[in-house]
Amino acid sequence: MNKVKISLATFCFFLLTSFGISAEERTTRILVTATEEATLSSEISAKIISIPVKAGSNFRKSDILIEFDCSFFEAQKDVVQAELDSARVTLKSNQELATMRSIGEYEVQLSQIAVDRAQSELSIAELNTDRCIIRAPYDGTMSKVFVNEYESIERQQPLIEIIGSGILEAKLMISSKWLSWLSEGHPLRIVIDENGLEYGAQVHSLGADIDPVSQTIDATAQFDKNYETLLPGMSGTATF
Repeated sequence: MNKVKISLATFCFFLLTSFGISAEERTTRILVTATEEATLSSEISAKIISIPVKAGSNFRKSDILIEFDCSFFEAQKDVVQAELDSARVTLKSNQELATMRSIGEYEVQLSQIAVDRAQSELSIAELNTDRCIIRAPYDGTMSKVFVNEYESIERQQPLIEIIGSGILEAKLMISSKWLSWLSEGHPLRIVIDENGLEYGAQVHSLGADIDPVSQTIDATAQFDKNYETLLPGMSGTATF
């Protein structure tokens, strides 16, 4: 019986070395990353009046994450709406006068242009008011908050960092020699340094090119499910 075990072990070793790899070479370091992660910035200059979700708290898709003081933009919208209403009245009046040949088609066209311009300005005003509230693009967790309530911010200023609740991924770098046997869907086990736990995963994608110096290629593995004990930024070792 012992002879059979030795022969099987020898045979497995022969298979590994025949492909140019050893048992030690079938491990690599990984970094846990989120599939949904974003830093949200402001599209307007305004004062923050509310940050309903605090750092470390969860949120649902479409929940309010940041709310700005929108009084200025609402006032702008009301002014433009009044201008649009006035332009429409003028257009209607000129159309009626044109039917009676009291004015020419030129005046009617100018009235129509005024309506179109006011309509475009109203669309811009409505867009600004819509930007007064930043909503969650997906379910997730508030990772970082860079601003405070009642603080005035500028356009393109980073406000918050969010992480989606989707399945996490593992970024890894493998030897290009592994491409002879490794492909998408290949299973692997990942042991995380921070908690010592082991997780199941599978190769999700392989890089498009090989680094000519290190002879390595980037790869991504996706965990089998959402593990509550996993967090982005953790690192560990993957074994194939």
